[in-house]
Amino acid sequence: MRIHSSLTAYPIFRLTVFLAAGIFLSDRFLSDMFSWEYVFGCSVLFFVLSLFSFRTSLFPGRFRFGCLVSAAFFFLGGSLVLYERESVVCEWDSRPQLYWGLVDDVPHRRGKTMQAEVEVSYCQEVADTVSVKRRIGRSVLLSWIPDTLAGPAISIGDSICFYAKISRPVSLEEITGFDYGEYLMRQRIGGTGIAFAGNIMCTKKNELSFAQYALEVRQDIVELYRDWGLEGDVLAVVSALTIGDRGGLTPELVSVYNATGASHVLSLSGLHIAILAGILFFLFRPLHCLPYGRVCSSVFIVLFLWIFAFVSGLSSPVVRSVIMFSLYIVSRFMSKERLSGAFSVSLSAFLMLLYNPFYLFDISFQLSYVAVYSIILFYPLFARLINMGNRFVRYVWEVMSVSLAAQLGTFPLILFYFGAFPTYFLLANLVVSPLSACILGGALAALVLGAVPFVGDYIVWALEFSTELLNNSMRFVQQLSGSQLTSLYLSWYQVLLLFLLLGVIYKAYTGSGMKFARQPILILCILGVFLGTCLYERLRPSQRYLCFARSEVYTRTGRTLSLQCSEDGLFLVDSLRIGLMKSDRWCNKESDYRLPLDYLYICRGFKGSMETLAGLFEIRFVVLDSSLSDYYREKLVRECQLLKISYTDLSVNGSCLILL
Repeated sequence: MRIHSSLTAYPIFRLTVFLAAGIFLSDRFLSDMFSWEYVFGCSVLFFVLSLFSFRTSLFPGRFRFGCLVSAAFFFLGGSLVLYERESVVCEWDSRPQLYWGLVDDVPHRRGKTMQAEVEVSYCQEVADTVSVKRRIGRSVLLSWIPDTLAGPAISIGDSICFYAKISRPVSLEEITGFDYGEYLMRQRIGGTGIAFAGNIMCTKKNELSFAQYALEVRQDIVELYRDWGLEGDVLAVVSALTIGDRGGLTPELVSVYNATGASHVLSLSGLHIAILAGILFFLFRPLHCLPYGRVCSSVFIVLFLWIFAFVSGLSSPVVRSVIMFSLYIVSRFMSKERLSGAFSVSLSAFLMLLYNPFYLFDISFQLSYVAVYSIILFYPLFARLINMGNRFVRYVWEVMSVSLAAQLGTFPLILFYFGAFPTYFLLANLVVSPLSACILGGALAALVLGAVPFVGDYIVWALEFSTELLNNSMRFVQQLSGSQLTSLYLSWYQVLLLFLLLGVIYKAYTGSGMKFARQPILILCILGVFLGTCLYERLRPSQRYLCFARSEVYTRTGRTLSLQCSEDGLFLVDSLRIGLMKSDRWCNKESDYRLPLDYLYICRGFKGSMETLAGLFEIRFVVLDSSLSDYYREKLVRECQLLKISYTDLSVNGSCLILL
């Protein structure tokens, strides 16, 4: 079997690469420099030049035509992402305001509050005793405290009125390595807010939109699972695996699946679509005996897959996988070989990035497409290594080959984002694949036959047994010695080097002539540079920082964050004296001698004043936490100014780092 030497044989793949490059580079470097109109104008200009080049050039001018088209799609991607950023970012008022909005998501409980995505329509502003409604048109993540006396509970599709302060979350990227505000922005959410009891009410019950109805159907299926008697981790895994509802997953259960390399089974993706398509293909196989039976079978499979996408809430990973599979089904009935496999994958990525360029920054999007491309390239290589006549051995090796191919491609990204690698992923996936098929098939059978006496009970029992077996198997693999390698973070340039190395090795292996003999020098050079960067990162001394964030004091060395603990709230970190105030412990104290403090961190729970603290401590610098109320923070700021003490406000900066 001949293997294509390069995916660049597909024009849509090359256009997708330039579109993605424009999205990435424009988001990182051009968001504060140019408007989307200017970048879109550049795209139109290159499109016009490419058309002119196409009409006036002979065949040797194809390189110039290709460069112009690639540049056009590069700037098109840049204009799309800049337009999306402009449509999401909003300058919110620094004071609480009265807002009107529409609940776009199923409210879910977060501790003592409820939380949902709300599309804010208007803001009520009062200026000179005149009330004015200002158009907003942005989505926010709103939390509120349920009030049973205020009327019926708020649900998806409701029009609401609420009084709250909305703002973009401050970034804790310097502490945690994760910018929550940027993450929400790429989910098309422009801010967050909380409405306290009595400050929110439902003004109207509306008809649900198509997408909202899909989310409600998903919630109804979860309730049906509960009626079957599923609970705890079994209910959480069945809900996540079949309809994509991850709300019931506990941190402990997620860590188990992460450590075994089977976390992908908890997020609906191409694996689940492939399993479901296989089940449907088996059910509709008798139609192949009829005239046009293969066409009818393919149509029914695609139709049922879209129904599955609907009941799973039309989540982007499922929609992405169903689009990919639908395009592949269509391409099977076209005679050209280039319209199958990699073409359908590239076309689905191209269409989804055109629809929402922020998908490019979704980790699941990146891992999904990298895994699929890696399987297309490397699975045939692994599968050919062992040719067994025994069907069971052949099945085991095929499953291992798919897992090896997917892990090989996603390995650089996994280390870049998570810094950990599951060592027993092959063993885990041997169990995950068949049990996932059993759980997904069992859930479908229970939905269809659940009302049949005895049969429905037996299917539900088998579904529960399969899920418990899957959970227990993953716990067993996690408990094995050395089940996960941690603290293996890669930098972005090391990720690029690894992808380049994989590409060169693949090219050398599949090229003509002696295997691995065409480009050995290039392979060794890339490997040497990669190992050199690893050695440099290892030997380079890591800088140590003192961190104030989330009402706690930390020290950070590299990517390792360590919490500092003290019974009285006083710390000595290296030569720095630090005080943490988040209670009234020091409010009524007196002292004849003032204890010197380099940094004083004041958080929610402290009830005193700066004057009292200044009588106890000789304060050099004050850090005000974002958890303080606006009134109390302003009061402390005024006192710091009167006492001539330097300060910083974490409600603006998010965190404070001091180099030790």
